[in-house]
Amino acid sequence: MRGWTQMRRVMLAVLFTAGALAIAGPAREAVAAPPGSTMVTPMPSPGAGGTSGTSGAPGMINPANRMPSNAAHAGAPSQEQADGFAALVDLSPLARVAVFDRGRVVSFDSFTSSMMRFVSGPKRIDGNPPSFTYLDMMLRPERYADRPVIYVGKKLVRAELVRVLEAAGREQLDQIRMDPRRALTPEQEARFEAGIRERLDRFMEYGVISPVLMRDPAVADLLEQMSRDLLRTAKPVQAIRGAMNLLDPGRLRSRLMLLPPPSGEYHDRWHTLDELTVAAIDDPEYSMIDPALRADLAVVWRSFTSAWGRSDAAGVNDSAARLADLLLMVNTDRAIYPSSTRLELESWYFGSRHMTWVWIFYAFSLVPLTLFAVFRWPGAFWTGMAMFGVAFLLHTAAFIIRWYVSGRFPNSNMFEAVTTAAWFGSLFAVPVELWLRRLPFRGLFALTAGTASMVALMAAYYLPLSLDPHISNRMPVLLDLWLYIHTNVIIFAYALVFMASVTGVLYLGYRLVRWLQGAQGDWWKTEYARVGGAASLIMTNPDGTTYIERPRTTLGQVFDGTTMILVELSFILLWAGLVMGAIWADHSWGRPWGWDPKEVFALNTFLVFAVLIHVRMKARDKGLWTAIIAIVGCAVMVFNWVVINFTIAGLHSYA
Repeated sequence: MRGWTQMRRVMLAVLFTAGALAIAGPAREAVAAPPGSTMVTPMPSPGAGGTSGTSGAPGMINPANRMPSNAAHAGAPSQEQADGFAALVDLSPLARVAVFDRGRVVSFDSFTSSMMRFVSGPKRIDGNPPSFTYLDMMLRPERYADRPVIYVGKKLVRAELVRVLEAAGREQLDQIRMDPRRALTPEQEARFEAGIRERLDRFMEYGVISPVLMRDPAVADLLEQMSRDLLRTAKPVQAIRGAMNLLDPGRLRSRLMLLPPPSGEYHDRWHTLDELTVAAIDDPEYSMIDPALRADLAVVWRSFTSAWGRSDAAGVNDSAARLADLLLMVNTDRAIYPSSTRLELESWYFGSRHMTWVWIFYAFSLVPLTLFAVFRWPGAFWTGMAMFGVAFLLHTAAFIIRWYVSGRFPNSNMFEAVTTAAWFGSLFAVPVELWLRRLPFRGLFALTAGTASMVALMAAYYLPLSLDPHISNRMPVLLDLWLYIHTNVIIFAYALVFMASVTGVLYLGYRLVRWLQGAQGDWWKTEYARVGGAASLIMTNPDGTTYIERPRTTLGQVFDGTTMILVELSFILLWAGLVMGAIWADHSWGRPWGWDPKEVFALNTFLVFAVLIHVRMKARDKGLWTAIIAIVGCAVMVFNWVVINFTIAGLHSYA
C-alpha cells in the first residue's frame, strides 16, 4: 500500500505539471504566434513630429512601415478586434456547403483551411478562422495589401530577406540625409534605424511579411537567385510565389467553385457564383437550374458580397444562411454533392486540427506506464493501460473520420503515412498486451506504441507545413492494389522499428543506472534474453512456464527481450515490404529495382537489422549492441522518411 501511495503522489505531480504545461503552451502560442500575423500599426515617418521632415518621396517604400509593430506583438487589439466585424460574423451555415478543389469535392471549411495554409502557413491572421480570412482577402483585399500575411517558414530564407531589407532601409536613410528638405535630427535617425531593426527582428521571429515588401525589386532578385538552389531554398521560394499569386482577389474568386454541375453529370465542371451572376439569362449552361433558384442565388450572392464590403455582419450572416440553403437545392445527387453530415464532419475534423492533439493523451499514459516498467507497481499498470486505451480510441476515431471523409484508406501522403503507421503500432500493442498480460513483458508494448504515437502526432501537430494534412487525390501510380499491401506493410514495419528503439533506450538507461550503482564483475554478460525475443515466449521451463518467467529474470533481460521481439517482427516485415515493393515497381515502372533514393534507404534499414542479427550472434555484450543497433536502425528509418522525402527528389517523393 505504501508503494501504491507513493506512486499515486508521483503520478499526480507529473500529471499536474504536464497539464499545466499543456494549458500554458496554447496560452503562450495565442500571445506569440497570432501576433506574428497581425495587422501592421504604421510607424510615424522619420519626419513626423518635426518641422523639417516630410513623409518621404512619392512612391518610396518605407521598410519600417511594413513590419509588425510592438503593439501588435504585445497583444494589443487589432483592427478586426477594434471594429468587431470578425467577431460578429457567423459562417457556420457554410459548413454544410461543398467546394470543388483540385479534383475533389470538399467542405467549405476544409477548402479555406488548405488555401490559407498556402498563404499564412500555420499562423491565423488576427486569430480569425481561415474561412473568414479567405473571404475577407477576396472581398476586402485592400485591407491586406500592406500587412504581414505571407508566411516564410525557412529561417535561412528569412535571414536573406532581412539582409536585403536592411540594405534597402539604409539606402533610404542615406537618400533622406542627402535631401536638405527632409533633414532629420539625430534622435529621429536613431528612432528610424531602431524601428527598422525591431520590425525585421519580429519578422525573423514570427516569419510573416507584407506583400508590398515581397514586390520590392531587390527582394524579387533575391528570390530569383534562391530559386536556383534546389536543395536549400527552391521549395520555400516556390511557396512564397504561390502565396503571392493566391493573394490576388480574382484568383481567390476563381477558386471558390461552390456551384455543382448544373447538368447533373458527375464529370462536368463546377462553377463559381460569380459566373452564375454575370451569365446571361438564356445561357444554356445554366438552363437546367430552376430559374427562380438561379435568380435567388444571384441575388443572395450579391447581397453577401455587398454586405461583406460594408462590414455589415448582420447582412453577411443572413446571406450566408440563405446561401447555404439554396446551394443544397441545386443538386441533391449524393454521387455529386456530399451529404451535410459528411461535410459538417469534415469541417469539424479540419477545425479540430485533424485530432492531432490526441498526442497529449498518449503523453499522459506514458507516465504511469514508465513507472510500472521501472518499479513494477500494479496500480500504475492498470492506470497506464486505461489512459492508453482512451488515447488509442481517440486515435482510432481520427483514423476512421479521415477514411470516411477522404473516401479512401489514409496512407497516400506523408501526414497519413506517419499517423497511420503510429496507429498500426498502437493497434498491434492492444492484442499483444492482452496476450502477455501475465508475463514480465506486459506494459512495455503499450509504452513503446504510446511513445511512437505521441511522437508521430506531435510532429503532425507542430509541423503542419511539412506534414500537410490536406486531403488530396491519389497520384495515378498509387491507384493499385499494391498500395494497400506494400505501403501498409512498410509503414507497420517502421512503427515497430521505432518501438524497438524505445526499449533500446530503456535498456541503455538500465545499464547506465547499474553502472552508476557500482555493479561489480561480469554482470553485463547475463543482461540479455538468452534465447532471443519470440523464443522467450515459445520455449518453456521444466515447470511449464515460459523462459522469460524464470525466477532470476532481470529488468535488463525483459527490455532486451522486448527489443528482440520487435526487431524480429520488423525484420520480417521489412523484407516482405521490399519484395512487395519490387513486384509493384515491376508492375508500374517496368523494372523491380531502380536505385531510387527511397528504395536504397529502405534497403539500408533492412541491412541494419540484418547486421544486428549477426552481431548478436557473435558479440559478447549482446544486450548492449542490440540496443545500440536498434537505435541506429531507427535513425536510418527516420532519415529515410524525413531527409529523403523532403530534400532528395525521387520516384517516391509523394510518400
